[in-house]
Amino acid sequence: MQKIMEHFMEISSLPRCSYHADKMKEYIKAFALGLDYEVFEDEYGNVLCRKGEPKICLQAHYDMVCIGDTSSIELVREHNILKAKNSTLGADNGMGVALIFEAMEENDALECLFTADEEVGLIGASHFEMPLISTRLLNLDSEEEGEVCIGCAGGVDIVSILNLTYEPLSELETIYEISVQDFPGGHSGVDIDKKIPSAIKVLARELAHHNIKLISIHGGDRRNSIPKSASAFVASSGPIELRDKRLDIRPSSAIKNRKSIRNSAVIIKALDAFAQGVREWDKTLDIPSTSINLGVISQENDILRIDCAVRAMDDESLAILADETVSFFEMAGFTARQEGLHSAWKPQVGPFTARVKIAMEKIYENVPYKAIHAGLECGVLIASQTKEIEAVSIGPTIRFPHSLREECDLDSVEKISRILKEIIKG
Repeated sequence: MQKIMEHFMEISSLPRCSYHADKMKEYIKAFALGLDYEVFEDEYGNVLCRKGEPKICLQAHYDMVCIGDTSSIELVREHNILKAKNSTLGADNGMGVALIFEAMEENDALECLFTADEEVGLIGASHFEMPLISTRLLNLDSEEEGEVCIGCAGGVDIVSILNLTYEPLSELETIYEISVQDFPGGHSGVDIDKKIPSAIKVLARELAHHNIKLISIHGGDRRNSIPKSASAFVASSGPIELRDKRLDIRPSSAIKNRKSIRNSAVIIKALDAFAQGVREWDKTLDIPSTSINLGVISQENDILRIDCAVRAMDDESLAILADETVSFFEMAGFTARQEGLHSAWKPQVGPFTARVKIAMEKIYENVPYKAIHAGLECGVLIASQTKEIEAVSIGPTIRFPHSLREECDLDSVEKISRILKEIIKG
């Protein structure tokens, strides 16, 4: 366990925000070469390491969601819980990378795949084309110990754009800033059913109850994170008394160009009408079947942009919800497009899956097969190979990923390390 923590501390010292993780990539390559692994890299930043005649491929992604001050992650240990001060921890999936590093040091026949830019739409995995020698893929990106994950949601992002026009305000109208800050936030997949409030939705609901004109609006950090903050500058001819006391309001003199968005009412109504969260529930898997997260709203150069993340446990439902969302925003005057599509990973149980379950049962009782309402690389990686690959995902317990509250249970890390050794040995 000490070695894993040393690896994670080193990983945490390197910048690895999605799209900006080159130093982490170079560290992985140098680490592998130092252990006499063959190292291959593709143009999307995926790094494949191979030694001996491997029968199993371990896989994790090396980028992270960066919220807060991630320029220098300060780790905080409270008993056996690891957190970060004022930022996301990056245990998703940095702890998986640390576990693989330990395995690489201890084994002479292993294949290890580190994929890039997973947190912004499985970009690396979706473009992976290098052939794997192994026919068994063990992903280390699950976030609940004691479970064997054999399926995940598919996903697609919806980007909606509106060209803005403006009209002048009268001298009788006062400009206010209305804001909501420091909501809990969370992962738009694993936390979407936890009734975590969306700052954008709370703000939109408040705006919809007042006779105001919208000047500008911003909120959220990532498409795949439940928004923790949002703010808007608005104009009103009278005082505004907030209904929701979680919001703050103050007169503002920051806006020098006294103009409001011409179609304010339509934008506010669209945001208020947007159905954030779980849309359907899968009773068999006891997880969300379909969901959507309005992750980011931004305004720049007279363009309003809304980014949403759609998830579904099957491809047909994913396509339906994505098409409905495009239609919704087009009705409000936006131009909408879909991007970053990745298919769902359909649950299946094969010999390798059964073996992983047996290894887990040496430590945990009643180990269940599970699927998760988040994206994992397994499905797209399987599809990239010409031969049949059986994939399974396990991992330590990580709570509140993609938020400032992210934490990792170190007891579970130690257990997963023992299980990983047993799986590789078998």
